Amino acid sequence: MLLITTAALMVSACASEAKRHEDEYTIMRRSNATSAELCEKAKTIAGIYEREENARGFERWDQVAYVHCLDVELGII
Repeated sequence: MLLITTAALMVSACASEAKRHEDEYTIMRRSNATSAELCEKAKTIAGIYEREENARGFERWDQVAYVHCLDVELGII
C-alpha cells in the first residue's frame, strides 16, 4: 500500500510541476512576454513531460517551443 501511495504522490507531484509551469506560461503569454522567454518556458515544459515519459504532453510543448524559438531565429519578437 505504501508503494502505491508513494507512486501516486510522485505522479501527482510531476503533474503539478508541469501544470505550474503551464500556468506560468499562460501568465507570461498574457503579459506580452517575448518569444525568447516563451521559447525557454515551453522548452522547460516539454522537458518535464519528456522526463515523465508523457509523449503527448512532450509533443505538444515541443511544437509550442518550436514555434516560439523559430520566431526568435527569424527575428519576430
